[in-house]
Amino acid sequence: MVDARLPVSKIEQSLSLGDLPFADILSPYCHKGERAFSTFWIRRGDAASTSFRVELGDTGSSCVRLFNAANAMLSMPAETCPYDLTPAQWGDYAISPHSYMSVGDGQYQIGLNYFNRFMQLDVYRSEVRLLDPGVEGDFLSTTNWFDAASDEIWFASWNAVDAIYRNIDPRADVTVRIWRGPLQEGRFKQVWEGTLGDSLHQLAVNPDKKFLIAAELGLRSDRFCAPAKLVPSRVLFLSLETGRQWHLEMPAAAHIEFDPSDPAVCYLSGHNIGLVGPKVGIFGPGMISKVRLTPDGPRVEKTFSHPDFHRITSHIVFSHREKTLIAASGYPGSVFLIDAACMDLFKIIDMRTDDPVDTSCGPHLCRQDSYGLCASDDGRHLLAVTTGGLRVFDLETGGAVLEEPVEGNCSFTGHAARIQKAQD
Repeated sequence: MVDARLPVSKIEQSLSLGDLPFADILSPYCHKGERAFSTFWIRRGDAASTSFRVELGDTGSSCVRLFNAANAMLSMPAETCPYDLTPAQWGDYAISPHSYMSVGDGQYQIGLNYFNRFMQLDVYRSEVRLLDPGVEGDFLSTTNWFDAASDEIWFASWNAVDAIYRNIDPRADVTVRIWRGPLQEGRFKQVWEGTLGDSLHQLAVNPDKKFLIAAELGLRSDRFCAPAKLVPSRVLFLSLETGRQWHLEMPAAAHIEFDPSDPAVCYLSGHNIGLVGPKVGIFGPGMISKVRLTPDGPRVEKTFSHPDFHRITSHIVFSHREKTLIAASGYPGSVFLIDAACMDLFKIIDMRTDDPVDTSCGPHLCRQDSYGLCASDDGRHLLAVTTGGLRVFDLETGGAVLEEPVEGNCSFTGHAARIQKAQD
């Protein structure tokens, strides 16, 4: 199933979290203006970190062939890409790293924004492979789910022709299929087919394996509306016991996190963002909904929002002083802490990053990068991986207790993954 191996440079970095009680962390790191990105591996208790720099080269060639076939079928120009991006703009967006998923034995699937191959990093061998799952004519979901008990990956795919047609009608349905099977063998069984959307950002199965959830990020504005209005995206809820299915609409649905003590509760994020050319546009405040999974379908119990809650890169759920908190990034430089029990605001941590958001006359075009979050093992500290480095905050005081810079024309972007070792 190996399609290609990409050149990788392993580089030691003077980056450390000292003796703060964080698990090992992976975080994506983009090199601006270069066809390359890095994964930083920040190891618990180590005085240094490792980065794996991946040279992308012509990695997108497999997608070019897919686009050419889709455009020919629709009688559209050969260079047509999703979101009306140019091929160069699409290449920068599509192959940007966004998330990490452990698939065992030091191997991690790197979630890419919009691509038709899996990318897999082996941190012990310093290797990166592109894997072709054999789902012809489809793109692959960004963040997937791995069942360690059965050694199976679950993922979604969507039809390339339908995705290109959305440049004409951004509300058109897209044929989506869901697959499962052993990753290394490359034999996948289709478990669902239906209509949803493109840019499927995350697929997850809840802890008791009764429900599957798939979120369509969307990112499309309705070209027929003035001023521009975001096209709602959909979240699929599929009962794995009965086969029943339900849809929930959100403004740019993206991420799914489950409650640590109740497998029937999840927290869904609606980012309220879209692509405006190559820029990320904020259309209004985002939201996080607390959803209960029942035999009769999902039930939204309460939704959190705030006038300054913009562009939620990621949210995490963790324990802090006998409370379950949701930490969520808020553009351009705030961390929102939400009490998961009542879905009310607990605290805002200000990182003092300046880009005032005003959506009164149209979408706000972002000037800052996104950032990821991780909580310490004791729930006392919060790590933010941001443009230029790392910052750690004390949740009691809201103040920074550590700042570690990273040099160069680059930035952390997307999710930081908390790696829990088997012996921990």
